Amino acid sequence: MNKRVSLLLVPLVFLFISCSSDDDGVETANLRVNYYTLPCTGSFPTDCLQVQEGNEIGGSSWFNFFGTIEGFEFEPGFVYDLQIEKTRIENPPADGSSYSLRLVRLVSKSEVVCTFEDPVADLEWLSNEIRRREIQANDETKYCYISQAELDGEPVFLYFDCNPLINKVIPVFDCLGRALGHLGPESVDPANVSNYEIIWQPEDFACIVL
Repeated sequence: MNKRVSLLLVPLVFLFISCSSDDDGVETANLRVNYYTLPCTGSFPTDCLQVQEGNEIGGSSWFNFFGTIEGFEFEPGFVYDLQIEKTRIENPPADGSSYSLRLVRLVSKSEVVCTFEDPVADLEWLSNEIRRREIQANDETKYCYISQAELDGEPVFLYFDCNPLINKVIPVFDCLGRALGHLGPESVDPANVSNYEIIWQPEDFACIVL
């Protein structure tokens, strides 16, 4: 079920604006937001935007963004270039940001079109999820694995957990890492899913998969 894979960015609008700062703790900055989120843990587990700021934009590294951007609504499957206003927070909480962010201008919104050959190597969101799992490996993660399958002829990815002590909810994601629901008749009907293939498992894998 290998497919030709590449990621194409389809630009909708583009106008970039340089950064500036004021003496009152307010500054403007350029921010790029990637097309997917990743699980992250601050004061509690959540999903984080993946961002680049200023001179980092266009590089290979992305960073977890734990906060919110006033006026910005994230839609998975698009890369955003934003002009934001950053206001310094006096006496921020120990686990909180030093700045509040507000959207000044949507500079660009580019749709990501997904095709791939090797999902683990070619899909950025998936390779980052696997890297996160490998870094956070423990006694529970040895029961977890990721499979690729087809849903109505389109590739999907499923997070399995074979731990017999855990209630098994199997989330399903599309090619861009967007959650489609979970495997079950009231969400993603298993009758419509076929051609399962394990594409990642931990080194200490403890499951017997038939």
